[in-house]
Formats: sequence, C-alpha cells, structure tokens
Amino acid sequence: MPGTLVEALDNLYTTTWQNMKSQVADQIFDATPFYFWLKSKGKMKTVSGGRFIAEPLQYAKNDNVTWIGRGGTVSLNDQEFLTVAYYEWRYLVASIVRFGVDDQKNRGKNQIINLMMAKLQNARDSLISELESRLFAGEGSSQNAMDGLLHLVQDDPTVASTVGGIDQSANSWWRNQSINMTGVSFASSGVENMRKMLNNTMNNLKMDAPDIIVCGQQPYEFYEDNLLSYYRITNNKLGDAGFQNQVFKGIPMVWSPSCGNRMYFLNTRFISLVYDPALFFDMTEWKAIPDQVNDRAAQIVSAMQLTVSRRRCQGVIYGIDTA
Repeated sequence: MPGTLVEALDNLYTTTWQNMKSQVADQIFDATPFYFWLKSKGKMKTVSGGRFIAEPLQYAKNDNVTWIGRGGTVSLNDQEFLTVAYYEWRYLVASIVRFGVDDQKNRGKNQIINLMMAKLQNARDSLISELESRLFAGEGSSQNAMDGLLHLVQDDPTVASTVGGIDQSANSWWRNQSINMTGVSFASSGVENMRKMLNNTMNNLKMDAPDIIVCGQQPYEFYEDNLLSYYRITNNKLGDAGFQNQVFKGIPMVWSPSCGNRMYFLNTRFISLVYDPALFFDMTEWKAIPDQVNDRAAQIVSAMQLTVSRRRCQGVIYGIDTA
C-alpha cells in the first residue's frame, strides 16, 4: 500500500477524532445517569499534571469558636483541622486497529468515512461501558484502574483499608455509613432502612444530605413496588435527559445494571471525577504493528480518577436480595 494512503488515513482519523472529541466526551458522560448527574453538578474537575491528585479534607472543628462576655478572652491556638487525601492517577485507554487490507478495500470516500466512523463510535461505546462497570467496582490499584464505589463507599467501613492514602480503620471520621440487609425483607424493612441511611448520612445537616441514590435494578424495583402510584414522583432534570428515575424524600433515585444488590446514598458535593485536560480522550499517533504488514494502531487515552473528600456523608445499603 503506498505510504501516501497510509499517511492520509492517519491524518483523516486523527483530525476527525480531534474535531469530534469534545462532543464525544459529552456523549460519554451523558450516556449513564450517575455521570450525567456528576457532570450537571459541575463535579468533573480538571487538574493539570502532578504525581497525585490531592483532596483537602476537614476532619475536626475549630475549637477557637466560643462565647465571651465583657473583657473576655479568646483562644488563639493554631489547631490542626486539615489533612489531605491522595489519589493515584489512572489511565483509561481504548485502542483502534486498522488493517491494511481493509484500508485498501475501502478506498472510496464513502466507504472510508463509514468504516472510520464505525471504528470511532465503537471506541466511544466501549468507553461508556467500561466507565459504567468500573464505577461499581472496588479499588483499582491491582488493575491500574479507577477506584469504584465498592472501594470509596465500603460495605464494612471499619476494616483495615486505605482510601485516598488514609486508613479508615484508624480514623473513624473517614468512614462511610453502611447497612446490611442480607436476608431481610425489603417489603417490611426496606423503606425503614432507607430512612435510617438518609438520617445517618446527613446527620440533620443540609450540606451533608445525599443528592442522588444509585442502585441496582432489583433494589430499584423493590422500592418501586412499595410506592403507591400517586407517590411516584420523578426528577425533571434526569427525566428530561432520558433517564428513568423515582424519588425518595426528594432525592432522585436511578439504577444501573452494574450496581448489583446495593443502594448508594451519595452526596456529590464531595465526589469528583478528576481529569487532566491535557490528556482527556486524546488520540495518540498511529503506529505500525510489528510483523503485520500495513496494519496500524492508535490509542485514545485519558488520565482520570474518581475521588471523595467527605466519606461520612456517603452511604450504602447492601445485601438487598429479598423482596
């Protein structure tokens, strides 16, 4: 195959992807309800470079706040109330492979465009699927993957486990809320436990109240079965975006097939999807595949991580397996 055709196709793929990159990024994060919600709340944060992603945390109150009378004095102690959680960068990669014989057979303009768009759209759809399944996974270090909710909001927050570089077993303020419903009927105790989880996470503080509930299909349907039809309220923002949802005490609830038998009560004020704008769905240069004549590959690469900066107002009800 003449080098000019190879170079022309390299440039066509790269230029087309760069032109559609921002639109594709929006499509990826608008495709599933949690990421759509996070994006709509402005919780996709940019961080440029660095060895780690640092999240400042407040773990204590200011003891210098007090009441005084005439001539009273106040404490000026420099109190330690801040610490930092550190999260590792993770790199999401989608490879696109071109075979020289396909390039040769599809040399007509329409055929080339159709083949190219099919490959790029397949990469987009695969990224959507991976981000959704990874969201409900555990710690990503062993797979070089993004941390998921199973790690950030744990079933047992008292066991020895490091989240953001902080051991939750040694720091009670760094534990999420959890309720085990294994073997317990949802019909008799589900809403009661949801109410308890809401109170536990918000502690009657408006800023700590969850703003979204994410669960699996079965818990979603169990809750739906408990509602009378005239109580079935939905969130307009999610509904207008095409996501099925219902509401619990004013909090929208959505479901994902990847979530299993859990129900997460999440305060996205303290959850972020952090990414590096210099490496966000960018396509690498095209490279020849060794020992494969005229076959080439490129990657779409993103640097990102899911972080949490306040765990005590996040919660999970798990083991929801009995109607």
